[in-house]
Amino acid sequence: MYSKFANLISPFNIEDFFHHYYEKNYLHLSRNTPTYYDAILNTDDIDLFFQNKTLPSSHLRVVNNGEELPAWKWSHRNSSTADNDRLFVLFNEGNTLIINSGNSSILKLINYCADLERELQIRLQFNIYITPVNAQGFAPHYDDHDVFILQTTGTKRWRLYHSPIELPSQKQPHCKQKGKYELGEPTFEVELQPGDLLYIPRGLIHDAITTDTASVHITLGLHPNYWFELLREVADIAEDKAEFRRAVPNALMNEQHHQDFKAEFRQRLQALIDTLDVDELLTRKSEQYISNKRSEDQNRFKDSIQLNKLNLNTVLSRRENILFKLDKDDEKIYVKFYKKTLDFPRFVELSLNTLLQDRSFAVKDIGGLITDEGKIDLATKFVQEGFLRIESING
Repeated sequence: MYSKFANLISPFNIEDFFHHYYEKNYLHLSRNTPTYYDAILNTDDIDLFFQNKTLPSSHLRVVNNGEELPAWKWSHRNSSTADNDRLFVLFNEGNTLIINSGNSSILKLINYCADLERELQIRLQFNIYITPVNAQGFAPHYDDHDVFILQTTGTKRWRLYHSPIELPSQKQPHCKQKGKYELGEPTFEVELQPGDLLYIPRGLIHDAITTDTASVHITLGLHPNYWFELLREVADIAEDKAEFRRAVPNALMNEQHHQDFKAEFRQRLQALIDTLDVDELLTRKSEQYISNKRSEDQNRFKDSIQLNKLNLNTVLSRRENILFKLDKDDEKIYVKFYKKTLDFPRFVELSLNTLLQDRSFAVKDIGGLITDEGKIDLATKFVQEGFLRIESING
């Protein structure tokens, strides 16, 4: 099966990457293939982006050597809309333009991000850095998340230093202030060419500068769940138990009361940990991720205007990148996806199995004990909700 992530780190091996590099060491891949990322992003895509005359200022940032220009300096007066002409003037003066979350505004990145998120099942963010010749966007710094650098246009020289804080989170202070950490000599230097990749684990100080060519690169940020976030789920589980909803002793209670509380709290906490189901914690985080996923809307408008033509011969399929969860109780079965929950009587379970499969199917082939009219109604419901897509009407 084709894997977007395998292609991203090709020719490197997925297992080797996660074992030897992920959260540990940088990785540089030189491909000598300038068009390697064309299917993800090229200069035409960026041109099209800037043809939009109503770009929200929130979609962009402008920086120069670590200093960020406030949005009012490059937005239309009394407006939250970017002044594109002003942006190009600033770019020609040596400023770096950053497209924030390009995976929410550039169609090819939207689709690529959806594919990659389906594989990894973690949140991703694609920022695009457009840097003129002989310029530097950010001063040396580290990030609180791991990043892949995808060089798409021109070249950029990168320098990696050291990691002053192991695996920092958002809680740790960022290395943005000049002189906060001693840099020392770079431990690695490379000039990325179009098609090259550089993986930088969080906490590793780095900077980059262009030389005699302008540069465009994508910074792909990884935002997985962390161990400490599972502990927050433990707190939620504890809140469901009456013994953990008791008040902590206040200042007027005597010392013995405080000591008894400490002993009992440790005892009950240890008991909770001893019975903890880690799979339940992971399931809770997974459900949160699924419920926060945005809808997959490719061709959804075309599907919507054809719904009245749906018939027994219509061929449907599950949207490729959709994530869902199936729950049951004694009376109903629940299909959860996006921010919605569809519920059905338990006798419809066999019919739902057809709709949930990862293969194409004709409406007439929906299983279970429902009529032909029921099959059409059920299929229509799942197309309306964005779970299924129409491959062909056939009738």
